[in-house]
Order: sequence, then C-alpha cells, then structure tokens
Amino acid sequence: MLEELKALVAIAETGSMERAANDLSLTPSALTRRIQRLEIELGAVLFDRHFKPPKLTQAGFEILEKGRAILSSLSDLKNSTSGDTPPVGPFRLGLSHAVAQADISKVIVDLGKQFPLLQPHISNDISSQLLARLRLGELDGAVVVLPKESALTANLDGVTLAQEEMRPVQARTSRQSRSARRAEFYRRNWILNPAGCLVREEIRKRVELLGVPLSVAAELHSPGLQISLIAGNVGVGVLRTSFLRAHPLRTRLRIIEHPNFSIAIRIAFFRGRHLGTREQVAMELQRMLVNHFENAPA
Repeated sequence: MLEELKALVAIAETGSMERAANDLSLTPSALTRRIQRLEIELGAVLFDRHFKPPKLTQAGFEILEKGRAILSSLSDLKNSTSGDTPPVGPFRLGLSHAVAQADISKVIVDLGKQFPLLQPHISNDISSQLLARLRLGELDGAVVVLPKESALTANLDGVTLAQEEMRPVQARTSRQSRSARRAEFYRRNWILNPAGCLVREEIRKRVELLGVPLSVAAELHSPGLQISLIAGNVGVGVLRTSFLRAHPLRTRLRIIEHPNFSIAIRIAFFRGRHLGTREQVAMELQRMLVNHFENAPA
C-alpha cells in the first residue's frame, strides 16, 4: 500500500496526473491503477471524477493527510538506522570488574562529549557474563579480561586492547619464602575474584591438577580491597602488573617467584552487532579505548 499512498501524495502535490506519473516514473495508466487499488483496499472513493482533472473527495483529503504521516514516519524510521543520524538514547556498556578503575572514566566522559544526545548506561560484571549479555543483545559493547591464550570470541566483533602479565604476590611480612615450592604455594589461602572469573578458573584448574584443594580466604571483585588484604597477610593473590606498579601499597608486597606459575591476560573490547546509529558510537569508543591503553603508563 505504500506505493499507492505515494501515488496519492504525488497527485495532490503536483495537481496533475501527468506530472505525478512523470515524477514517479510511471505511465498515466499505471498511476491510475495504483489509485484504483488504493480505493479498493480502503473502501473509499478518493477522487471525484466528474471534474477535469479529478478533485479529491473529503475522504481523499483525510486519507491524504494520514498517508503523508505514514510516509513521513517511514522516512524517519529509515533515517534513524542510517549512519547520518546522530545517535540518541542509551548506549549500554559493560566493564569487567578488573578494568572498572578510575582511569577509564575519562574515556566514558569524552565519549559523552562527542555524542551529547547519548545516554551512557554502564554496568559491571564478570567477563563471561558480559560476553553472554552481548550475544543476547543486552549490551552494545563490553570491555572484558580473558586469559591470553583465549582466542577472541568468533561470533563477536572485537579487538585486543592490551596484554599483560599477572604476578603472584604476598605480604612483605609473610614468613613464607618468596621462592616457594609448587605444592606449598598452592596450599596457601587465596585472595581471588568470585567464581565465574576466567582468571580465577585458570588458577583453580592449576591447583586441582596437583590434587590440592583450593583454599579461598576472600572472594572479592575489588582489586583495591584484594591488595589491602594481601598486604595485611590475609592470603596470597594474583594481580595485574600495571595495577601493582601504580598502587600505593606496592611497597608492602613481595612478588612470589614461582617457576611454574605464569598467567597472562588479554584485555579486549567487543561490540554488539546490528547497532544501527549506535554502531558509530561503538566504533568511536573502540578507537578511544585503543588509544587509552596504548598511552597507559608502562
């Protein structure tokens, strides 16, 4: 019915069947057939054919206005998904707990300045849950932390932002040796992320391969609280080297030299698919995140 409505609007705007047919690249007879189909479909007479040229009836005028509104709404709908329209409304970003630190706030603030009609909606979760929500279309983008050996998720569009080592650490006041035997090291109390964290799962697998039960003293999403408890000799933990290097409590910690303990992580950004106008936001956020991590202190 859309083509028929376009024919009606063209006749009304040009005032001539011939000019309307020419504008629509139709023959006059093809244009007439469209009007006849519209009248049959709507059960209304749109033109009074006693006049030359035919004039719109009252029903024709009413349908003309409604037809214009329908065509205008359709045009707005098409424009809302094009890359030329400024993105409006929510942009849903998920951040892994490990990267939800104060320094990344500048990226989010700058993104809002670049897209002033955008409404950022930011949430924290473990990386596995963020990726699941991204696949379900509940997020538009997510910054996650994966073991370095993990490949980028095949069914999502993503880019690696950084790779770095994680180091096992203990309190300087600990009586345990910095160079621990493997079994002794794994039997200590651990300060870890809660269950579901992919790095924690890697640690759990390594411990269980030795037949040693994983003893967890604290399960926390906060790296700041983790490092405080490790410095207080509550347990040992594994922290990102960049976080260790910048934290004020670093002088109260010792890195444990362990020959068989090496975990590296990959920080990655994944974008949702079929985002419409939000696609340009996701691409710009990706560019800003790449720049942020490239310029992070070594």
